[in-house]
Amino acid sequence: MLGRNESVLLGVSGGADSVSLLYGLVALSEIHEWHIGVAHLDHGLRGSDSNADARYVEAVAQKLGLPFYKEKTDVNARCLHEGLSLEEAGRKARYEFFNKIADQQGYNKIAVGHQRQDAAEQVLLNLLRGAGAEGLGGLAPVRGRVIRPLIETHRREIEQFLHKNDILYCYDKSNADNRFTRNRVRNCLIPELETFNPAIVDSLFRLSTVMREENEWIEAVVEPLYEAAILYRNTGPCEVVISVKRISRLHRAVLRRLLRRAICEVKGDLGRIEYQHIEDCVSLVYRQASYPAQIHLPGKIRVIRHEEKLEFRRGKKTLRSFHSPLLNLKTVPFTYTVERIEEGPRTVWIDEVQCGFVFSLLRIHDISAVCLRNEQTALMDLEQVEFPMVIRNPRPGDCFKPLGMHGSVKLKDFFVNNKVGPDKRRRIPVIESGGRIIWIAGMRIDERVKITDTTKNVLKISFFSNNTEQTSKIPRS
Repeated sequence: MLGRNESVLLGVSGGADSVSLLYGLVALSEIHEWHIGVAHLDHGLRGSDSNADARYVEAVAQKLGLPFYKEKTDVNARCLHEGLSLEEAGRKARYEFFNKIADQQGYNKIAVGHQRQDAAEQVLLNLLRGAGAEGLGGLAPVRGRVIRPLIETHRREIEQFLHKNDILYCYDKSNADNRFTRNRVRNCLIPELETFNPAIVDSLFRLSTVMREENEWIEAVVEPLYEAAILYRNTGPCEVVISVKRISRLHRAVLRRLLRRAICEVKGDLGRIEYQHIEDCVSLVYRQASYPAQIHLPGKIRVIRHEEKLEFRRGKKTLRSFHSPLLNLKTVPFTYTVERIEEGPRTVWIDEVQCGFVFSLLRIHDISAVCLRNEQTALMDLEQVEFPMVIRNPRPGDCFKPLGMHGSVKLKDFFVNNKVGPDKRRRIPVIESGGRIIWIAGMRIDERVKITDTTKNVLKISFFSNNTEQTSKIPRS
């Protein structure tokens, strides 16, 4: 992880893991002549507690005679702006900060304090989210210039080290808040699994190690097949063109890996790329029709099948609002059905008005950790929704019960009150469930499907225009 005389920037939150890492590396630096700096990011989530953590880390850095770098960010705002979970937004903010300081100050490694139980938790989280073999690799000890020196260390060893050396550390009260999925895995699921296998943390850690090594071997096998299949690549507008003939007879497992590799090259990462997205790409490879077909993936990625070529392209245009692509479109009647959502996300594209919807399921405990209400997202009590749902134009005589109101109103009156002109009304999709309208897209949900104190499962519906997250189209009813 670290050679002699290297420089390393430590991400220190003030908690037990990062503080023990700091003191441990400082002690070893006398032998290995490491140059150490301390970085602390205040996520702006815990008020005075966050400020106290920052002051503590700064005091420790000064005591040890180390350079200290700090910054404050608004993670909640990032969740809302980018549509990320609280955990994902915080992680992105931290590593952006660490990389920025490392670049500016010349640190060639970044050390973070993940330990063995963190690695086990990550395996479980990835498994629960439906990850494949790559996700089961968990947290890598070394990834690029990020290193995790404590990754094989048990939490009890860290606590013993701190206690033995009378080292104080900060305690994050939010770690006990089981509304967050990671906390429920740590505080509830792992203790329950330990009743079946007291060494479950070690077992999961071994699993992640084996899966990571096997994935490295598989990727080494796939890489030459991927390079041999490429007909054209361009870094200007990022684009990769693959020969269908060269990949169509590959084993399906290899084909999935190869397609993921192409998406990653064009997109830059695999963020928000789900299993169904890859399966949609596989279906493009296997299709027999002679006319072109395409699907749209998160991150403005288009995958186009034309004859014996499969093209991966990244769009240039910025995201547009829902209303802007509708202004010059003719009013065309449309009706689309949405069957029961067993697992998500599921995407429906509306050709007539050039917009789409993404349907996904959430547990109520996860609501605080996702991008909450905004005009492009609706959250509903799943138990109050009937399937199949229908996406259609507004119709004369339509009524619904707007959120926050006791009685029903005519849709025409609702549009008038919200200054939606007659020329636009027929182009705004409505979602119907059980014969009643439950969402005027981008405007208001129905009072009867709102989330309450008894809600357990949530239906999340997001809409987007034709430059965002469209995937494969589904047939109209």
